[in-house]
Amino acid sequence: MKHLMNNRGSILLTLAAVLAGIVLGVAVYGSWQDAEAILGGSGNVTQNWNPHNLAEGSTGIEATTEDRICVFCHTPHNALMDSSLINGPLWNHQLSTATYTTWSTGYANRPPYNDNVGWVNVLSIQLDQPDGSSRMCMGCHDGTIGIGNIVSGADIGMDLTNTCLLEPDGRLDKDNPNCKTVTDLSKKHIISIPMNLDLITNSAKSCPSAGSGTATTKLSYPWEGDAALANSVFLRPTATLYGPNPGVSSGFPNGKYKSGYSYGVQCSTCHDPHFWDPDDTDVGYKFLVTANQNDLCKACHDMCVP
Repeated sequence: MKHLMNNRGSILLTLAAVLAGIVLGVAVYGSWQDAEAILGGSGNVTQNWNPHNLAEGSTGIEATTEDRICVFCHTPHNALMDSSLINGPLWNHQLSTATYTTWSTGYANRPPYNDNVGWVNVLSIQLDQPDGSSRMCMGCHDGTIGIGNIVSGADIGMDLTNTCLLEPDGRLDKDNPNCKTVTDLSKKHIISIPMNLDLITNSAKSCPSAGSGTATTKLSYPWEGDAALANSVFLRPTATLYGPNPGVSSGFPNGKYKSGYSYGVQCSTCHDPHFWDPDDTDVGYKFLVTANQNDLCKACHDMCVP
């Protein structure tokens, strides 16, 4: 007992440290759960063959002296504070300042396939600039900012100073004469758009049965279009409004969406930036979240039938 009394200060400090560790663990786990709502899971990004592993020694675009992996996108301290990221997961990559051409009604050079799904008659607004996870993605994928340009710490030297975007799939490459910057998003799937009843109702009006178009598909919530895909295709937070209403909020379905966010379609609705399957050129190659591309479309697009 005397020994315990003489060392009670050390014991109390040890107990306090253990308790602090538990509290920190809970806090980090809670923050990771919020990050899950914004972006995606952990996947296999630590493997050197994953294209989003940019550390020295990886098989794709790599740093010249940096062997850390997460630092290109995340930092535990002094993370970027930008409201457009909507609670971004400790973001560490510089954001692009480019102004993007976004979708709007009447835009002339939409690709033909979009006419078939009714987008010409659906959008009633000029979409805002990308936000949330989509803005994070564009920090590398628009080709205007160096991959190694981070917020917390010195910029990282790369074997390719600037991003190099190849159309049409958005793949990053190096030493390629066809590289370009991409700021016209009107020729790609819509991002940073909320999924709400107004958007879905307007989509249905483009079906031939409604007498206003030749669209073959209409929109639905991911858990209604194909319920089997509801656990793999997630809506993500966005601040954009469609009509007078935000995107679907918490409780849809089974509590998988956290309260306090307006949810819609972002890049990470279709792509998991952390998971790559080198043996699957249909899905893993594109970081897709579903077993095949058709399933991904069917999660939100139903056939125009009564």
